[in-house]
Amino acid sequence: MHGRQAPPHQASATDAEVREPGARGSISVAIISYDETLQELCAAVEVLLAQTRAPDEILIVDNGTRLGSGPFADALTRYEPTATVIVPEQNLGYVGGVNLAAARAWTDYLVCVNPDAQVEAQCLEHLAQAADCDPKVALVGAQILLADGVTRNAGDNPVHPTGISTAGGYGEPREHGDCREVAAVSGACCLIRREAFLTLGGFVHELFMYYDDVDLAWRARIAGWRVVYCPAALVRHEYEFARRGRKWFYLERNRLFSVLANYEARTLALLAPLLLATELGLLLVAGAQGWLADKLQSYRSLLSLRRTLTVERRKVQRSRRRTDGELMALFDDRIDSALVPAAGAALANAVCVPYMRLVRARLRGPGSPVGPQGSS
Repeated sequence: MHGRQAPPHQASATDAEVREPGARGSISVAIISYDETLQELCAAVEVLLAQTRAPDEILIVDNGTRLGSGPFADALTRYEPTATVIVPEQNLGYVGGVNLAAARAWTDYLVCVNPDAQVEAQCLEHLAQAADCDPKVALVGAQILLADGVTRNAGDNPVHPTGISTAGGYGEPREHGDCREVAAVSGACCLIRREAFLTLGGFVHELFMYYDDVDLAWRARIAGWRVVYCPAALVRHEYEFARRGRKWFYLERNRLFSVLANYEARTLALLAPLLLATELGLLLVAGAQGWLADKLQSYRSLLSLRRTLTVERRKVQRSRRRTDGELMALFDDRIDSALVPAAGAALANAVCVPYMRLVRARLRGPGSPVGPQGSS
């Protein structure tokens, strides 16, 4: 079972400015499966087919190599030709699975949906409308709710200057309001403009999984695209922090990879004391919470990826259309999250907020925004 594939179209935010806004884009949905049950996958597909703006195709990438034959394959054939199962030769991880889906897709938009996410009926319609209205929008994120449907899990995900990104609004009441530009959105359900994704080179393959959503949003904004959060696009998600295991390893390695690849050299020099202090603090936290081995392994893995990191850094800097001084307007100097111990957050904020005032003053150029969100 194979989907149609269009030749990659190279584009930039500058190209997008001259295209007519408002055109209704076609939609592919990518579901990256590993160990989900047949019932879960069928439920996910059926919810997508019942959307008020139904997808033109659904691409199920089977990283667990279970869907190509047997009862799984037989059951999923009922959704053909809209749904297609793609079985790679090996487990590509989340990022490789999405990259493969983007290469196979033929549509304008690629919507990534976690297989265990419950997408509400108008979700795709709201996501696509936000992208239809502005061709410079590369990413549109949904509001991710916990299973109760009234409490937020993630969505408008803050990014700290150290690269730390927490689930935005976790534990807070469901949000209402218009779309807005943000630093990052949740990969549990987000729309990606396919031309932007291909231009950016897709997800960095070596990241495998976790932090990929933050890195892509960061690189998109560097290249001049917009990243938007749409509270009206609703998804319920059974949140479990470390369902797959080794999450801290991937989060920490990939965060440092992104920080080193995405910042300008001058910014890295200015942030060096803060970044080193953060690493010392995280080593203490990791030791206290029992994930020190993963933290140390993240350093070893990052070192082994140094050549890849060098290549990625050159690519990102060549794509640059916005300075770090401009991008910092959407970074948050404070860490305020229900997922972070209050004492640790208070200590980090006491150090970071005044330090970042100095950094921002050095980075600020003519026409750059004066300050960040949440810097006071």
